[in-house]
Amino acid sequence: MTADGPPRDFGPALVAADLDGTLIGRDLAWAAGTPEALAGLRAAGVPTVVCTGRMFRSVRRVAARLGITAGPVVCYQGALVADLGSGEWWRHVRMDAGTAAEVVRHVAAMGRQLNAYIDDELYVDEVTEWAERYAEHVEVGISSVPDLEQEVARRPPTKLVLVTSAADVDEILPGLQERWSDSLYVVRSQPDYIEFVDRSVSKSRALEWLCRRLGVERRGVVTLGDGMNDIDMLRWAGLGVAVEEAAAPVRAAADLVVPRAGVPGLLRELALRARGRSTDP
Repeated sequence: MTADGPPRDFGPALVAADLDGTLIGRDLAWAAGTPEALAGLRAAGVPTVVCTGRMFRSVRRVAARLGITAGPVVCYQGALVADLGSGEWWRHVRMDAGTAAEVVRHVAAMGRQLNAYIDDELYVDEVTEWAERYAEHVEVGISSVPDLEQEVARRPPTKLVLVTSAADVDEILPGLQERWSDSLYVVRSQPDYIEFVDRSVSKSRALEWLCRRLGVERRGVVTLGDGMNDIDMLRWAGLGVAVEEAAAPVRAAADLVVPRAGVPGLLRELALRARGRSTDP
């Protein structure tokens, strides 16, 4: 782990960046120069991929504000790879219906709020303050159903999210991870979110699939992240970059650590490296 910058001989072939906490803050604002730096990467021929836990409809809106309106995007912690421009879904991994129903039943017994994501729509059994707070943050609507357990059993979801306080996440996350360790990837994405997806899903696996499709070698991939759900892609990439504000385990998993305000500068440096590589004899 270093704060000195990318290795001298490193040239980026693809840049994949987490959204919340990395490219944008909890206030939905970004560091000065971020859209321009992302545009510079694309101009240098480097694909830029937002890699997030968000819904497709949500990330599509935010990515457009950052100037990214075409190309691939990774959503739902890696359960969906899609094309921003056409809206086409290239790869989609749903949860097992029976397991999803079990999670809904268990979380209801715990007395916690749960969101279900089915065909890129958000469903809850009751529109609570937690649900409204989440929907406002990601800028989507909410649909309520009379029986969420029955709904996910009938229509397997892409993802489930338990929304609660950060302190409550500290307390209940280990037990949830242990309970479904054989069937689900259960991870903390934001301080107050616990996410459930199929065990085969992760950001790194989605990127690996995407790189095969694009003909990009893993050693040329740069990943940027700040959350526990980003650790796998930071370790997987040729260059994993954590923001300085991330928790210690995230920083420890990275090859490079930069402050969030320094992300645009890093992206500009990567674009310069790419342009230099393209002009090498």
